[in-house]
Amino acid sequence: MFEVVLLILAAGGAYARGRGGNSVIWGTLGVGGYVVIAYLGAVTMASLGRPGDPNSRLWLVVRGAAWVSFIAFCARFLLGRTLEKPSGMWSCANCKYLNQHYAVICEACQQ
Repeated sequence: MFEVVLLILAAGGAYARGRGGNSVIWGTLGVGGYVVIAYLGAVTMASLGRPGDPNSRLWLVVRGAAWVSFIAFCARFLLGRTLEKPSGMWSCANCKYLNQHYAVICEACQQ
């Protein structure tokens, strides 16, 4: 259960939010995929009559971690690619906060 809490924190916050994405959606994709692969994969294998050897559980966890890595990669490198990045400091149209040149979304109002 502790690993799922860490997954929610890792997948939901940093990459998607910083690139202008919805952190709830990206966090749900990462954690939901991990749960389906790592936990429901074992239940599915058992219901199909395949014995649960110790290595099968390890491979399911590794595949789940690979899924989370794939989602983090997409959020980091593919999300927000088409957004026009300002060349200098810019003012938010919503709250008039002066943002740094590297900010894709407003640091004050998150718009």
